[in-house]
Amino acid sequence: MDVLSPPAAKKAKSVHCNTLDDLFGIKALLSDEYKKEIKLIKVHSCELESKQQLQAVIQELAQKLPHFQHLKRVHDRNVLICPTADIKDTLEQHLKQHQISDHVLKALCRNVNVVEVPANSAKLRVQYDQMVKYWPCKFHPDKYAESLQNGSNFTSSQRLYHKRMAQLLRHLSRDLNQGQPVAICVDPRQPSIVAIAGSRNSEGSHQHCVMWLVDHVARSQQGGAWQSQVDFVQDEQQHAAKTLRGLPQNYYDYLQSHEHCKDLQYGAELPRRGSEKQPEDELGTSVDNLSKYGPYLCTGYDIYLLREPCLMCAMALVHSRVKRIFFLEQSKNGALASSFQLHAVKELNHHYEVFQFTTTS
Repeated sequence: MDVLSPPAAKKAKSVHCNTLDDLFGIKALLSDEYKKEIKLIKVHSCELESKQQLQAVIQELAQKLPHFQHLKRVHDRNVLICPTADIKDTLEQHLKQHQISDHVLKALCRNVNVVEVPANSAKLRVQYDQMVKYWPCKFHPDKYAESLQNGSNFTSSQRLYHKRMAQLLRHLSRDLNQGQPVAICVDPRQPSIVAIAGSRNSEGSHQHCVMWLVDHVARSQQGGAWQSQVDFVQDEQQHAAKTLRGLPQNYYDYLQSHEHCKDLQYGAELPRRGSEKQPEDELGTSVDNLSKYGPYLCTGYDIYLLREPCLMCAMALVHSRVKRIFFLEQSKNGALASSFQLHAVKELNHHYEVFQFTTTS
């Protein structure tokens, strides 16, 4: 079923939902540390003669050889001493260099073995399940990361809305932008479409679809730097709570002309003059800066893209403080999945979440 076609029967809504589920999936694009294979390292270990030795041995190892923070140092009476690669000569000499006391040194140098253990901590339960096959590990589940990995982070209504936006991207590109990239910016609290933008091949080298979208969002905040021949929607009421200034007139008219899109909300909250805080948004689990302080750049907004952004555009969305990015098609020079993962660079001072729509057609 087409997202823009009117319902044909009473059960059209449920049929429509099922059809979108068939057409689109949504997967989170997590950084490599959530996907990498378990790396093993060789470690010297020993089996203590009695459990009475454990306290003294563990206490001294923790102070003088503080390795393996992600692992349990003891398994039964087996104790992890140090990575095998750290030992230059003999284990005994290595322990003496680290000023291990004589009675602990004696205990550690008996029944020595070399074992393989996981080199890094587990980020997800699936990694932990693999790691404990080698050695007992410490693991603190991150419920949100788990939900991103297994796809349970969205409610059914949120998931349906995201998929509707994916379908809209295709229609707007096909019907209004000659198959070229289109982008939609949404305030997820209502949710409400804040701005829409499209780009053409004939435009300047830096005038990509994302760059136009950022400029259109700025228009909704009484800004905007680029000169455009596009006509924008004008606000009918001078003191309205929302503004439609980020919406090109042709895109807005197109959506308004389709019965199936009239339930969508449009417009951006106007910038606030004071510091009045707003209640928790209905789609999130906590109050973010958009809810607290109102619009600033793209803070707290969701961005829907027909195509994966290049590095320039992906970085512009970092500077714009975007909350989440959803895209449909990968690009050769894409900076989120195809050639790079900008959102996984830890040194950046802002990080957005990235999701890709998977399609069956």
